[in-house]
Amino acid sequence: MRKFAAIIATLSLGTAAIVAAPAMAQNAAAATVDLSVGAKVFDSEGAELGTVTSAQGANVVVDLGAGKQVTLPSNAFGKLEQGPTIGATKAQVVAAVDQAAAGSDAKLTAALQPGADVRSATGSAVVGKVKLAEADGVVLTTPTGDVKLPRNAFFVGQAGLATSFTAEEFAAAVAQAITTPAPQADATAEAATADVNKPAN
Repeated sequence: MRKFAAIIATLSLGTAAIVAAPAMAQNAAAATVDLSVGAKVFDSEGAELGTVTSAQGANVVVDLGAGKQVTLPSNAFGKLEQGPTIGATKAQVVAAVDQAAAGSDAKLTAALQPGADVRSATGSAVVGKVKLAEADGVVLTTPTGDVKLPRNAFFVGQAGLATSFTAEEFAAAVAQAITTPAPQADATAEAATADVNKPAN
């Protein structure tokens, strides 16, 4: 069963305001910037912004620390003597990530209403309906029974409310959750019954 990953605010900062080019030939420098995993990234003031954790295609994920990450386009990076840089301060980037996370959470709260369809990660299939949404988890009604998932297993995508699982992964996870008995529940009940019925010495 795939573990639910803790949700991390991810933001694509493609606007000129947050990734304005430093005072250098950024586009020319971008081709030679080291954006490999583990590379340190610096902000517009030369302070350390974070560490590259993923660089695939045109997107680069930078770990800002404190459980926050930001996804930036590779052409948003310039080059300083100490390493890659972006045209914004760390405070600006963190504020933008926090704002995006707050907006996403508000959208999720609005979408998690009883009766709402929940789609697979790709949005191609409805995997269940919201039965109950609470702070500690969300109960879904599925064709094979009710199941409770952590709130961070959900997001609002283009197709609406969705889970981080594909339809196949979701079905397998639900099947396992439903068929796994509560630990020692039956054994404890049997032991209690045996003690009650045991004749006194």
